[in-house]
Amino acid sequence: MKISAKSYWVWTEKAEKENPQRSRAGEMIWPHYAKEAPKEWLEQGLIVDKSEYAAEGQVELFDLLEGV
Repeated sequence: MKISAKSYWVWTEKAEKENPQRSRAGEMIWPHYAKEAPKEWLEQGLIVDKSEYAAEGQVELFDLLEGV
């Protein structure tokens, strides 16, 4: 079963720790899974929607514009 992302799927820190050669936290997952990915990956904590991802110390442009 596949699950759809609001924006697109990115790898989590857990995915990077488990597979550092292929997965970097915060980067989009493989292009053919960017919008729809296996539900198991989400359940295992390997992916997260980009709109819900914020790396420690990372500021998103949306966060800066929110107060304007």
